[in-house]
Amino acid sequence: MKHWIRITMARDALAVVMALVGIATFAAPALAQTDGMEPAREISTNTADRTGDFAPLAVVGTAFTYQGHLLSGGIPSDGPYDLQFRLFDAAAGGTQIGSTLSLDNLAVTDGRFTASLDFGQGAFGGGARWLDIAVRPGAGGIYTILTPRQKLDAAPYALGMPNVYTNESNNFVGIGRNFQVSSTEAFGVRAMAAANQYGGMHVDVSDAGGWPFYGYATNGFFRAWTYYDGTTSIWKLYNGGDRLSVPFGGGLEIHNVSSGDGLRINDTGDDGIQIGTNAESPNYGVYIPSPGVANYGLWSNTAAASGNYALYTLDNIEAGVVTLSAQTIVAKVSGAGDLGVGDVVAADGVTDPVPGATNRLALVRLAGRDATGLVGVVAARMEWQPAKGKEAEGEMVLMPADGPAGVGDYVSLVVLGVADVRVDRGAVIAKGTRLTAADAGGRARALRTESLNGMLVSEGAPVVGVALEDSRGRDTVPVFVNLR
Repeated sequence: MKHWIRITMARDALAVVMALVGIATFAAPALAQTDGMEPAREISTNTADRTGDFAPLAVVGTAFTYQGHLLSGGIPSDGPYDLQFRLFDAAAGGTQIGSTLSLDNLAVTDGRFTASLDFGQGAFGGGARWLDIAVRPGAGGIYTILTPRQKLDAAPYALGMPNVYTNESNNFVGIGRNFQVSSTEAFGVRAMAAANQYGGMHVDVSDAGGWPFYGYATNGFFRAWTYYDGTTSIWKLYNGGDRLSVPFGGGLEIHNVSSGDGLRINDTGDDGIQIGTNAESPNYGVYIPSPGVANYGLWSNTAAASGNYALYTLDNIEAGVVTLSAQTIVAKVSGAGDLGVGDVVAADGVTDPVPGATNRLALVRLAGRDATGLVGVVAARMEWQPAKGKEAEGEMVLMPADGPAGVGDYVSLVVLGVADVRVDRGAVIAKGTRLTAADAGGRARALRTESLNGMLVSEGAPVVGVALEDSRGRDTVPVFVNLR
């Protein structure tokens, strides 16, 4: 389509009518794909003979065709004329864009001429442009500058592409910028965003249940992509199958791993994995749902000859519970009398495992006058209850609870290490004294000693442990429990 604009001048009148008459377009070859927009589940990776399918395209260039109508004294001109073209970003003054183009001895027939103008990369896309035109007869002389400058209006279908820059020599298209971030970048977007503001682009599909995706291909074959499932609200990574999912409610799922490890972390300068911060208190750092795995739910190892720590924590390990100060086990209460924290207990049989486990538990009762079969000191009553945050999965866990433990309740027992032990009321116990079960149920007393032929002899009762402090009339005393 030609759009003519007439400009006339007084004396030696030269009139020029010019129009931008061409807009270059090109289409990139389509990538191999399956029917429809749904990501394929099977991908061919045979690329041996693909190179010949893509012939290089002819270069379009940055030049455009400009046509004008030149009048001299109101009469269409004929013959050669010299013309100069300069591109500006304003109707008057402003900054010149690109270089000055001089076309000598341009043929003019019946006033009409055609010129090819090329102001180089980035000349358009950054705002409005005006042409400054000067003309003289081809025989030479002084150039006459035509006024006003001619505004270059966009062709209608080009209006949808403001701030789009192309550089064919570098194979680059930019939106909002005309430079490459790296020499291999083919497409770039620059958003004018301030601090804490989004800047970027969206891939949109017309249907709310569609799958907008961003794909990766090599040599004309799609390989992998990320996509959003509009029906389930899950963002996924596909690479020969869905490999990674981020649900709308949060979290991260790794699945459909056909070979090797689900997650491998190598060559880290600090922690391989850190879960949570000091300010956070999640229910579970690592959760392995029952029935777990065939061999090991968690296997921690160290290659250091000294051992170091394959597993290190300042908190409890709930199983056969171990802390930095004591080792405990779980038992079940039998017989008369409730058990409280600090009570010395004796063995009273064996019972079934906790639900879902395989190892049987000891039955225990308050230790008393007989003082046989001492097995530990009560650390806490244990309650079989739904796991916090896992109620929907039906997970159950033994957790410490307040109050005394009656028949059928679970208790944790310190079997080795530090525990506060209840002692006989009013008993005087010195630090370093070995203790045994007292006549009063569940309490401890010092071993009795006698002098025999000048030697101090202790009774042969089972030992609970060694007092770590003087009793000083207290109801409990810290004891290093050692039943061996």
